[in-house]
Amino acid sequence: MKKLKKYKQQVTTLKKKEPVLYKPSTQKTNIAIFIILAFTFIAYIPSLKAGFVNWDDPDYVSNNPIIKNISNLEMLFTRPIQGNYHPLTVLSLAINYSISGLNAWSYHLFNLIFHLANCYLVFKLAMTLSRNNLIIAVATSLLFGIHPMHVESVAWVSERKDVLYGLFFLAGLISYTIYIDGGSKRQYGLTIVFLLLSLLSKPAAVIFPVVLLSIDVLRGRKFNFSLISEKIPFFILALAMGLLTFIAQKEKGATEGTELFDLTTRFFMGFYGIMMYFVKLLFPVNLSPFYPFAPINEDLPPAYYFSPIFSVVLMLLVFYSLKRNRLIAFGILFYLINLLLVLQFVPVGSAIIADRYTYLPYIGLFYIIGWLIDRYSKGNLSRANFILVPMAVILGALTYKQCTIWTDSASLWDHAIKTLPSARAYENRALIYKEEKKYDLAIQCYNEALKINVADHEAYMSRGNVYFELNKFELAFADYKKALSIKPDYSTALDNLGALFGLSKRYDSAMIYFNKALAIDPYYLPSYKNRALVNVELNRNEEAIKDFRKFLEYNPGDPDIMNMIGVCYRNLGKYNEAMVIINGAIKIKPE
Repeated sequence: MKKLKKYKQQVTTLKKKEPVLYKPSTQKTNIAIFIILAFTFIAYIPSLKAGFVNWDDPDYVSNNPIIKNISNLEMLFTRPIQGNYHPLTVLSLAINYSISGLNAWSYHLFNLIFHLANCYLVFKLAMTLSRNNLIIAVATSLLFGIHPMHVESVAWVSERKDVLYGLFFLAGLISYTIYIDGGSKRQYGLTIVFLLLSLLSKPAAVIFPVVLLSIDVLRGRKFNFSLISEKIPFFILALAMGLLTFIAQKEKGATEGTELFDLTTRFFMGFYGIMMYFVKLLFPVNLSPFYPFAPINEDLPPAYYFSPIFSVVLMLLVFYSLKRNRLIAFGILFYLINLLLVLQFVPVGSAIIADRYTYLPYIGLFYIIGWLIDRYSKGNLSRANFILVPMAVILGALTYKQCTIWTDSASLWDHAIKTLPSARAYENRALIYKEEKKYDLAIQCYNEALKINVADHEAYMSRGNVYFELNKFELAFADYKKALSIKPDYSTALDNLGALFGLSKRYDSAMIYFNKALAIDPYYLPSYKNRALVNVELNRNEEAIKDFRKFLEYNPGDPDIMNMIGVCYRNLGKYNEAMVIINGAIKIKPE
């Protein structure tokens, strides 16, 4: 009798929290999933026709020697890219390279497939969390699939890490929820495995153990030692990845923005992100690939000062709902916890917000929206469709349009300059003009960038490269020196200065700059190549061979470098060695 009474109390409690307790028919569920996936696929069709863009894609794909040699697993699992360690992401890109080389179609197809898989997982997660509420699951999954703020994560090849880490992250949340609902040790073990795979796809997964607490809140679990101790394996994995990422990003210089802003400014910057991501969820218009920091020497815009109040209101809503409706507390906490690492309380990078950072956080808010739609429709799916269908059409159209701006670099940065002009947008547009040999237009763009941000070391360095190609070496030298005065450990500018000295046959000075560049960044391949060429000029053939060999470690099969090694062996009188490697170069590049 006691067990029966306890069971009745549990059922009564669940009825208050969730209006739907029955399990929808398999047919109805499958139809709902099919419609969501079909609608999402249609919204993202333009991304399948897109190419690469000149923003991070060169580092991850075209200029990334790791993905071009999939057999070199040691390099794949040991070398970070852009200060991040994500070997599974790099492995997936290597598979793409083996399929289509530098043709972008397979990369975009994989991104979309992963996103569609994530839509399915979001549906399953929402069904599990809501105890089979079909309306909540449909709304959450549909919004996740077609919200325009998610376009950046799917249509940008470099954001493979988002859709891939999201896949394992969501799978882990599902297995954890099943574990706490039924106590299955197998599901607990699966959760650990999924977390590890997510961490190896993107370091942002370190927040996973904290996100689990939001599910604990939804289920009304007591906060005690047992609840914390079960999270210990997750925190250990997260801490290990966090340390790896911190070291890699510090070496890359990704945390250098901190000293540019005082404590008060950073306080408002962090809360501004919480508010603006919420605003963009409701009004996903005028989206930009880049949202720059507010100007350093000007007062912050009024919205920054209002943002802490907005955040306080959100937290009050969490505390209020803990006793009345834990679903709302869960949704807001899920949103806030997943945003923690990208809020600019400690400035990282050079953007105040980014569309891609909403990929997982929005699920919490979508879940609340699904609950509101379910309340309005009183559990009637046909009635809920009066909201879901118009919402799907409007957001789907916006997503379709947003995908088109990622067609190529020119369309991306023309849109950014039109929507929200920034130094980064002008710089990346200038790179395209430079490739097209429209040097005057490129210089104009760099000048515009420097008007917006006079301390932009990358703009000075890149403008110097244009002057270099125009043989205006004095102007190039001045820009490289200016870039170094702003960022003394800027390996690219150091290498370029070394190249300038090499051209003027001031080889000792050239060697100093190449050595400095490689001391800062041991993976900066152009410096190995340039230093080797100077060593050839100085008749230091043994040293030149070492640097050329180092270059080939990361870029194997480069026929020009192989030929230069052959030249060095010939200079040393080692004709057999010269013949072997030169013949190898000829096989690769007969002409």
